[in-house]
Amino acid sequence: MPQESANRLVEFLEERADEHLRGAIHYSEDGYESLYLREDVDAMYSDKKMTDLAEYYRQQSRVQSSDKPFALGNCHCNVSFYDDAILFHFSQGDKIGTVITLEPEAGRDIVGFITKCLELLHFDSPQSITNAPKWLRD
Repeated sequence: MPQESANRLVEFLEERADEHLRGAIHYSEDGYESLYLREDVDAMYSDKKMTDLAEYYRQQSRVQSSDKPFALGNCHCNVSFYDDAILFHFSQGDKIGTVITLEPEAGRDIVGFITKCLELLHFDSPQSITNAPKWLRD
C-alpha cells in the first residue's frame, strides 16, 4: 500500500474510532505491513503470529471472491464480532487486503464506517474494485 494511502487510512481510523482503534494491517502476496498497532495490542502479537495472521487472511481473500453460495456480487468486507474486538477484513484482490480491528464499543454506524474505509482503500490507491457496487460509486 502506498505510504500516502496508508497515512490517509490511519488518519481516518484515528479520527473516527479514536481510542477504540486497536490495529490495522495491510497484507499482500509477499508479506504484511502494520499500518497501526496500539501499544497494548502490539505487545500481544509476535512477528511470527502476525505473519501467520497475514497468511490466514491471504487465504480468506480468495474465499471472498467466490460467488457461492449466494449470487449477490463481490464481497468487499467481512465483519466479525468477538468478545474483545470487532474485526473488519477488506479483501482487495487475490491475496491482497487490509484488516482493521476496533474495540467492541465502537460498533455503532458500521455501514458508514465500512463505506468510508472502502473509499480510502480503493479510490485513494492504485487498487480498484472490479464491478464496484452502485452504493459505493454514488
